[in-house]
Amino acid sequence: MFEEGVWRVALRGSATGEAAAFLSLIQREIPGAYRLAGFLLHDQTEAEDATQDALEKAWQAWPRLKTTDRFGAWFDRIVANVCYDRLRGRGRVRELELDEGVAALPAARDPFREALARDEIGQLVRTLPADQQIVVGLRYWRDLSVEEIAERLKLPAGTVKSRLHYAIRTLRAELDAQSRKARP
Repeated sequence: MFEEGVWRVALRGSATGEAAAFLSLIQREIPGAYRLAGFLLHDQTEAEDATQDALEKAWQAWPRLKTTDRFGAWFDRIVANVCYDRLRGRGRVRELELDEGVAALPAARDPFREALARDEIGQLVRTLPADQQIVVGLRYWRDLSVEEIAERLKLPAGTVKSRLHYAIRTLRAELDAQSRKARP
């Protein structure tokens, strides 16, 4: 289970001041990044792995960051890109059934999976293309404006608006279809 502050990054070969500066900035961002990854990936283990990958990528890119004023936006972009890559890769992964001996092991409690299983909208968001899932997650989960999303993803604001528009249109259509089926 995720515990805040248990993230690891290899800070070898760095000046103490440089590592301390990075750590002071990243500690504020990790909880939000983890929640965003959980919302987008719908799985605790994948969210932990994605957050860890983003942390490592951020540390590797740290020397190239010109200013720390927008560190949160910079790190959000890294998290979103890691999640996007994982979402795109899901179509290429083949799942196999485990034998009964392994399947009998007790399953770990996954708070994302449990919460999202009860969330009808969340389940519908999961059916959207990965690029739409990312903007929906940043807009409605992280409560970012279109301009902030565009900055984080390095996309034009019009592209973000378009992705949100098509995502919401798809979600509305699906909800309407579900409500028509539910009517007696």
